Amino acid sequence: MSTVEFTQALHALVRELDDAAEEVLQGDFGITHSQLAFLMPLLSHGELDVSSLAAFKRVSIPAVSKRIKWFVDRSLIRAVHPAGDAKRVILSLTPQGKRLATSASGRLASRLDELLATWPDDRRSVFHDLVLEVTWTIRANRGLEMKELE
Repeated sequence: MSTVEFTQALHALVRELDDAAEEVLQGDFGITHSQLAFLMPLLSHGELDVSSLAAFKRVSIPAVSKRIKWFVDRSLIRAVHPAGDAKRVILSLTPQGKRLATSASGRLASRLDELLATWPDDRRSVFHDLVLEVTWTIRANRGLEMKELE
């Protein structure tokens, strides 16, 4: 198998996963996968400042800053300026945002289980291990630290 075939197969898999996720998220929750991805670091880490959220998402600070209003207007996140630091913004999920992120991520997991229902569990485990192995190999060869997957 060539590197091109390998990358095409990976991209095809990711495209199918993304399309299935969009169907669930837009159909059941009225949000996009990108919007859920904005909420997930806050669900995992509690409150984060804008620069920390940007680092978790591997995007620029302005990319995060310009999206905050959409989430605040829908009561999904709180944005607070700490006393004495007008430039810093601390973000956290509202109770509604926490329910949405928890429900949506749980529904995505159950939908994946449904889609893989005919695929044997032992093959899933092998595939999971291989995906992690490839991820760690790429990170190591890029000189990146070995940290938990986000």
